[in-house]
Amino acid sequence: MKSVLVLSLLVAAALAVPAPIQPKRDIDFDNYWSLEEIYGFMDGLEAEFGTICEVEMMGRTEEGREIRGLRIASEEHLATEFLPIVLVTAGASARDWISVMAAVNLMHELVEHYEEFRNIIDDLEWFVIPVANPDGYVFSQTEGNRAWVKNRRANADSDCIGVNIERNFVFNFGLNLQSNDDPCSDEFRGPEGDSEEETKTVQFAVDLTRRFQQAYISIKAGSNDAHSAIAYPFSSNNELFWPNFQDQIGLSHIMADAISRNTGALYRSTSEANIAGFISGTSADYASGNDRIPNAFTIYAPAAGSDGWDVPETEINRIVDEIFFALAAAGNYAVNLPFPPVQ
Repeated sequence: MKSVLVLSLLVAAALAVPAPIQPKRDIDFDNYWSLEEIYGFMDGLEAEFGTICEVEMMGRTEEGREIRGLRIASEEHLATEFLPIVLVTAGASARDWISVMAAVNLMHELVEHYEEFRNIIDDLEWFVIPVANPDGYVFSQTEGNRAWVKNRRANADSDCIGVNIERNFVFNFGLNLQSNDDPCSDEFRGPEGDSEEETKTVQFAVDLTRRFQQAYISIKAGSNDAHSAIAYPFSSNNELFWPNFQDQIGLSHIMADAISRNTGALYRSTSEANIAGFISGTSADYASGNDRIPNAFTIYAPAAGSDGWDVPETEINRIVDEIFFALAAAGNYAVNLPFPPVQ
């Protein structure tokens, strides 16, 4: 009974803050951006809006590329570490180009239209890692392998390249749930948990901010089997629940409702195990299960194209707007949560 009352109070508080009516986007995403374009865009944001954002070099890949994040906070708080935080990652799967563009759009909206969205910035810090798997992203765009999923690790004793980053996180690592030890498989989990620089980078970001982090959100492309959803943990066990489980369900409904009210698009609110099947070693499970982040989600974009994840360029603008509504709703909710979160 107590959890239901807490959920009701938090939902009421979140809804009391008006969500943005429309994205203010004045960039047309008519094509997918290269890694160079994305990093140039981030540098440009810092150069022009350095009082509210800064680029962070978080790690470096096997092929020597930087893994970058953008920290977004009001000028008053940018130099501090005492704001509730929403951490957003995208592009862990190399072929999930639409997730990357959704993260780029989030950075654009929050930084370039700061005045319109002060209600979700002034008392909240956003940290965005738009391309969590730079080597794989570049490979999938330039080497004619649009379906590439993994990073570009050179695996010992195998001619097959790469590890699936979203199978490499240490929480419930190694379970044979859409995860295996075959280096030639798209589901290859790596030699051990947290073996990959890309995984270490995301885990470091979660660990570093865990005391202040209100939400962790991973954006993924949809597929013909799993799409258009706000999915909460756990993907590796549908019988594992944390004390605030009802709160997570409530927030997932708020995020899905924000999309529906503003665009008419329908996103399901469900557990990740229900939407994508059982998966072990995911980032959202790590954030929730290892670091007890109060709200952890995976946003699955709508399926489009022949395989679901290969979204045509004509659909980019529509989908990134939908996902922004969900992210803004999560920000509204996080601002109203008790701070700091209980660990």
